[in-house]
Amino acid sequence: MREYDRNKPLIAIHIPKTAGTSVRAIMKKWYGDNLLLNYYVEATATMPEKYDIAALHSWQNPVVVYGHFNRTRNFGIEHYYPQVKQFITILRDPFERVVSAYFYMHKNIGDWLGNSRAPFGDLRKHLLKSRGNMLNHFPEKVTMENFRNIIDSRFIEVGLMEYLDESMHRIATKLGQKYTTGDIPHLNHAKKTTDIPYEIKQEFMQQHQLEYAVYHYVLSRYESTVTAKNK
Repeated sequence: MREYDRNKPLIAIHIPKTAGTSVRAIMKKWYGDNLLLNYYVEATATMPEKYDIAALHSWQNPVVVYGHFNRTRNFGIEHYYPQVKQFITILRDPFERVVSAYFYMHKNIGDWLGNSRAPFGDLRKHLLKSRGNMLNHFPEKVTMENFRNIIDSRFIEVGLMEYLDESMHRIATKLGQKYTTGDIPHLNHAKKTTDIPYEIKQEFMQQHQLEYAVYHYVLSRYESTVTAKNK
């Protein structure tokens, strides 16, 4: 992966339902007012604010743009900050992420303007028809042919929600920040997926092979390191 260049702005991609709110709180401690938020406001259908990051950024006071970037909704990185070349993000098992998003949308859809993003019926139907794709938030279109190169050449670190403490340690080290194990509390608010028939997950995985290829590529980097540390 690439080294962090403090002379240039950084984008922290918050993929929905990947502990992004908790990670944002940590990064707020690191960067204060230089953590610039990029979120679409569902309640008013308001697009994210675009910052003049070239004017705001300096080596002494580096800025980080943190938030959702979804090219399919016209607020992708290429729409807002195509000049930025370095990124961090956190991923999650795609199935677990979509299940969590389903229940989140059911809980909050009444507060959103319009219902175009309402879940597709029951959970099974939603899972098998879901358009949600975490790769829509990446800095460029991801394919089976290019995903390794995108991760290795454009990201300073890609963490995993399943290894959140280890992920934050890696991110902090690379950004020259400090992180203490447990600074992010244990996250256990998501709907359990153990009662969902496994064949539904199998079908979901078959339909989302690219997402899983990316997820497993990153997962392999964490499993090997954590296993070695525990020996």
